[in-house]
Amino acid sequence: MPSNTGSAMLAKKLPRRSRDHAAAQPAGNGARAGARGSLGQLAVLDEERERGRESEWENSGEYGRRNMQCGENLGRLLHFFGISSPLDVVWAHAVNSKAKLEAALAPGSKAMFLEADVTWGSCGGVRNLAVMAHPPRTSSDLTFLIFFSRIVEHNRKAAHNRRVGVKLDFKDGRAVESCLGLLRETAGASESVGFPVWLNADVWSGPGARSPSMLPADFFAACFDMYPAGTLSPGWTCWLKFEGPSDAASRLLDPAVLQGYEMQHIDDALRTLPRGVGHVTFPVHCTMARLGSDAIVKLLQADPRFTLTLWGEAMPQDEDWMLTTPELQGRIFRDCLKPGLIAYGLTLAPYLFQRATRSLALTAFGGSAGFGGGKKKKEIENAKEEERRRLSQSPERKDPAASSPSARSGAGAQAAPTAEARRNSG
Repeated sequence: MPSNTGSAMLAKKLPRRSRDHAAAQPAGNGARAGARGSLGQLAVLDEERERGRESEWENSGEYGRRNMQCGENLGRLLHFFGISSPLDVVWAHAVNSKAKLEAALAPGSKAMFLEADVTWGSCGGVRNLAVMAHPPRTSSDLTFLIFFSRIVEHNRKAAHNRRVGVKLDFKDGRAVESCLGLLRETAGASESVGFPVWLNADVWSGPGARSPSMLPADFFAACFDMYPAGTLSPGWTCWLKFEGPSDAASRLLDPAVLQGYEMQHIDDALRTLPRGVGHVTFPVHCTMARLGSDAIVKLLQADPRFTLTLWGEAMPQDEDWMLTTPELQGRIFRDCLKPGLIAYGLTLAPYLFQRATRSLALTAFGGSAGFGGGKKKKEIENAKEEERRRLSQSPERKDPAASSPSARSGAGAQAAPTAEARRNSG
């Protein structure tokens, strides 16, 4: 089970200005005004919030803190990239090295959003700092400082249609404070770095029931206190039991991994998510979202400003679900990979794949590589021999008199006159 060390350190170090202020403020428009006063006038505001529109979820009074606001609305985000739909966003995935960063920012690149993992580790012999890496790796040739400075430099010089946004996927709570501190320092008095920044972390237990390494209250408080212009992207932990080279192939090999999001997962999120945050985008695994479609629809119905960011290897069934479910239209970002070769082959030819995996299994257990398999043939021979042995020991075969040639001939002689007698009598 993952440790909560990062979350504990985050809770200990971060100020709780937003929490204290939230507790002191009454609900209503005055609370929202107080929040804006304490956090400053944001450069990017949720226009719907300014018009006083609240969802039924927010008005219910049973969820979260009231007066926190974070991020920019969906319309402003699409305007930044000059697109009309979230599906038009082009992603650069796992930008965790200098080479991948430069490739994503190169003149010929079409990347709009850079997704990168942030953990606590080492770089070039220097330890205990925020680096770009996905666990279990904790070392990288790219620190968060260099990563973010390079993006700021790129956006300052690039034409409007070549600017990029970033999605920061925090894997360790110890990295959150230093990274958000750099964002706040870069933003200065404007309180915004001038381009979209998504703040992502797994803060709820999801399919697979693995405990998150960060607590939602600590992560939300850090975002509100240190960089309120960022868009919240809180998610659920999920676990694929078959850790193979292909995410999609593992789901097809082991049916037990096919667990979808459940209503309890959504209830946990709505219960702890601060109210008044405006646009929130929830990262969800594409197949698990499809299997838990009812729960995902409930999440989107809770607030019209909620969106999804779908990730993972998308199978054809997942693609159909994304494009045909009415509640998803205009509200999904797609950061999905194409299925691996094995998974794609299984989708097209399941019979051949099953035969091949059966052959591999027989080989692993000592049989031949052929579809029949030497071990399988031996098992069949043993079964036949066992059946012959069983029949030979049956009661009918145990009486030697019944099975002797003389007994069989005597019985035939006795039967013959009886048949002849019947013919004569007729």
